[in-house]
Amino acid sequence: MTDRRAPNSTLRASTKRLKRTPLERNTRIKNRGGRQFKQTDDDAKYWNWLAHQMQWLLPCDGCAIHKWVTRAHLIPRSRGGRDCYNIALLCIPCHSAQEKRTDAYIEETGVDLYEKAAAHTAQWRKETGRG
Repeated sequence: MTDRRAPNSTLRASTKRLKRTPLERNTRIKNRGGRQFKQTDDDAKYWNWLAHQMQWLLPCDGCAIHKWVTRAHLIPRSRGGRDCYNIALLCIPCHSAQEKRTDAYIEETGVDLYEKAAAHTAQWRKETGRG
């Protein structure tokens, strides 16, 4: 780094070294579009189809009460979970109870969320002719 100050300047050059960014250190930035986080075309279309379905009050896959639902990954994307066959539609209380402990939630409630997620994907494939 060169100083671009006039030779008669009274300002001193900073001796303190600034921290380098991860890009300067050539290290991987966490969760910034690595291969495991990129969606396939089918995953993106399925994600949009689910968003369209969520415009209406739907039964929650966890408690079966008609509420506004959110998309919940059963296997987190950070652990290799994809969108197809991996998303359940859960209300906010069920989603917070299921988050990061899907198998324990299934044992507690007796509801097979994996089966419901597969049913959503099958319905999408039937409606869009991808089956």
